[in-house]
Amino acid sequence: MRPPIAGLAVAVAVSLLVGCGYALVGSGKGTLPEDVKSVWVTTFVNDTPVVGLEQRLTGAVLRELSARGRLKPAASREDADAELTGRLTSYSLQPVRFDSQGRAVEYQIVVTARIALASRRTEKVLFEEPGFLVRQPYNIPVTSSNYFNPETAAVNVLVQPFARSLVTTLLEGF
Repeated sequence: MRPPIAGLAVAVAVSLLVGCGYALVGSGKGTLPEDVKSVWVTTFVNDTPVVGLEQRLTGAVLRELSARGRLKPAASREDADAELTGRLTSYSLQPVRFDSQGRAVEYQIVVTARIALASRRTEKVLFEEPGFLVRQPYNIPVTSSNYFNPETAAVNVLVQPFARSLVTTLLEGF
């Protein structure tokens, strides 16, 4: 026979879990209006010195939206319920860890963007973040004994986390 305290503890734990509001990320309704089902994503404006960064990040955001079920990319601006615009305002690649010879072995990539999502029907701003910031570490591969420009590889490492973070923020509202 179980002690009554153990049964009470199980009942309390179950009731707390049921009532805590736990939900999986990506499954909630978020803060977007129900009538917003498609989005036109304009190519982000690039105010950084990194050539092509706007194309890489815009493409990654489109792929991430396609992979999610709530907000789909529209084939044309006219067909969209909302329009997503972005301006890449800063980019930095800073070494944060060095080996015994003083060579950088880890970098911190930081991109800041001004992001807005507006309803095409009402022109009301649904989401706006003037300082959308994504940080991503980048480790130099051990086999990189010769000099190389880490910027190209760093951008490759950054695009998916940027897109995932932006789309999650749009869909979940945090």
